[in-house]
Amino acid sequence: MVAPLTVATFHKRKLYIPRDIQERLGLVDGDRLEISVVNGREARIRVVRGDDATRRLLGLLDDPPMKGKVLGRLRRREIYEDVA
Repeated sequence: MVAPLTVATFHKRKLYIPRDIQERLGLVDGDRLEISVVNGREARIRVVRGDDATRRLLGLLDDPPMKGKVLGRLRRREIYEDVA
């Protein structure tokens, strides 16, 4: 495992990633970060580029998680939460 280079800051429920890390990852507006918790105290971050997000969306359309099950009224926000 690589030793941490810089420290990100968590403030007001937002995670701030230092600019040098943003540049190394090649982050641009619209990129999303997929964060998974490892061993309860470590986080693994993966950049989800626009192309990856499109591929995931198309995958969800092919095999939706709740196929045919709409409980109550479906709102736009709920639709987009499943995609994100």
